[in-house]
Amino acid sequence: VHLRAVGVQDLESRRPVTADTLFRIASMTKAFTALTVLQLRDEGRVRLDAPVDEYVPELRGWRYPTADSRRIDVRDLLHHTAGFVTDDPWGDRQTPLPEAEFTRLLREGVPFTRPPGTAFEYSNLGYALLGRIVGNVSRRPYEAVIEGRLLRPLGMGASGFDYRAAPAGRRALGYRWEDDAWQREPDLAPGAFGAMGGLQTSATDYAKWVAFLLQAWPARDDAEAGPVR
Repeated sequence: VHLRAVGVQDLESRRPVTADTLFRIASMTKAFTALTVLQLRDEGRVRLDAPVDEYVPELRGWRYPTADSRRIDVRDLLHHTAGFVTDDPWGDRQTPLPEAEFTRLLREGVPFTRPPGTAFEYSNLGYALLGRIVGNVSRRPYEAVIEGRLLRPLGMGASGFDYRAAPAGRRALGYRWEDDAWQREPDLAPGAFGAMGGLQTSATDYAKWVAFLLQAWPARDDAEAGPVR
């Protein structure tokens, strides 16, 4: 593994970034969510072509954009073809949304740009819904499922969804350029939208994830060594 680290973790201490500095990896979290859904598929607990409202009952009263729209299925959420409105950067800021508020949002229904299954349109909401599916099917919090099914088996011990549980001296902090100065971005606690972008990890840990994914090639008949086939 080749690694080159640049920059500082924060503007106060100016600690240099290292291989073990913890970064929030935003939408790279979606790959962990998607692979867990496929693992549940392999176990027969989730069907990709099943309507989402089989796993998230709050969707059963939704009003679709046309009378002949089909219901959203799990595959639509994975592929960003549910017909939802593009929600950057709104979705990113919903990371700490409490589960009860997410439930209320789903019961009220959401806007569409088109009928499901007709075109790609990037959706953080779709992956938040996948996180709800993972939690409902597993009967455990989404974060605990990802940690138990992927992070711990891969030895990603420094990774997690709650920045408050990580050593403050290892965290890279976020800033934005505003009024000719760097302003601190607020830290985002775990919540209902964590499945679309809430994971925090390091280069050392993330290399283990990439190495695991690369084991899929070349195709072969060897015994499976990882947490997902």
